[in-house]
Amino acid sequence: MPKPIFNQTNFFIALQYLFARKKQSFLATVGVMLGVTTFIVMINFMTGVNDFLDDAVFKGSPDVIISGKQEGSSKQQSLGGNLNTLKNIDQINTLLSDHDNVRSFAHQIISPAILISTTNQLPGGINGVFPLQEHQMVDLNRRLIEGRGFESLSEENTILLGVSLAKRLQISANDTLKMILPNGKSEQLLVAGIFSFGITTIDNVRTYMPATTLQRLLDKENSITHIHIKLKDRDNVAIKKTLIQKFEGSTVEDWKDSNKTIVIGNKVRDILTWSVSFALLLVAGFGIYNIMNMTVFQKRKDIAVLKTVGYSSNDIIFIFLIQSIIIGMFGALLGAGFGYIISYVISTTPLDTSDFIIVDTYPINFNLGYYILGLAFGVFTTILAGYFPSKKASQVDPVTIIRGL
Repeated sequence: MPKPIFNQTNFFIALQYLFARKKQSFLATVGVMLGVTTFIVMINFMTGVNDFLDDAVFKGSPDVIISGKQEGSSKQQSLGGNLNTLKNIDQINTLLSDHDNVRSFAHQIISPAILISTTNQLPGGINGVFPLQEHQMVDLNRRLIEGRGFESLSEENTILLGVSLAKRLQISANDTLKMILPNGKSEQLLVAGIFSFGITTIDNVRTYMPATTLQRLLDKENSITHIHIKLKDRDNVAIKKTLIQKFEGSTVEDWKDSNKTIVIGNKVRDILTWSVSFALLLVAGFGIYNIMNMTVFQKRKDIAVLKTVGYSSNDIIFIFLIQSIIIGMFGALLGAGFGYIISYVISTTPLDTSDFIIVDTYPINFNLGYYILGLAFGVFTTILAGYFPSKKASQVDPVTIIRGL
């Protein structure tokens, strides 16, 4: 009966070879560690950036927007004399309520306006919302910087401002500002709260006020210009086609149309991140391959002796393969540890974005799956790097080796 290759003697010989050349073993371990560390840091950082942008842009914005088509001349539109109100609202509500992929939806009336503080005046848009509906769409409370959230819109003549817009108006919570609408009507509004989505392009224009107040001022009682929809599965936007077919008098836009630049940017970053990260692990694997190949060459006399005393090819493969596994495991574990430490340091490093993105530190995604993937891939590459030299060594004729010595 043949002796099993997984035995104490073979393992002892593998350890002796491993510790006999400490410098080579150390360099191989460092190579794996650096590869796994770089992989984890890059993945944590790049996916952290993507998650931050997704949270700021997509979670704070609707997945699908239904709006009324433009009516009247472009001149009337530019002067703000005509709002594109939605028709068939009851039918749209019924369709959305019955649709399996719709998580929530909210009505809005949006109008151009001029906002005037004691120091500045700015043109912009006003989002008239229904607080209970909008609360289902946006978790504003965790984005509040000061003041109150949607609950404050139950009061007449209140408004919520994005932080960048508030800075431009030089205004704070509980201050008042004047709003002038296209029909010439004006109103004093109390700034009940200031929020931040973290993206200046959003915080520079986003406002919320009670829809009933805006409808009254515009003489558009019960009129709606937009319906914002949140989907259970954001990637499934089949409802867009249904809405376009059933309601021809409406314009339907999904989140991919509204954020093409961010979507493309995320894809490019993902491709670059995974490509470079795996390339680094492969480079580390080739380094280990070279070290193992050199070790096998230097141990060719020992291999000849082992085969002469009865060791099989599988024994030789196991002896050198176990060295690669040990190097891979230690290197991968050290890499995961250093990857976490470096990622944590980066996550606490202050980030100055010149107000383009409002974030205090670098965004990092501490996803356990990436650490497991780094460990697995680090060990896998070292196993391959150790297998091929050991396979080559197992096929060598001991007589040929001895004659060449």
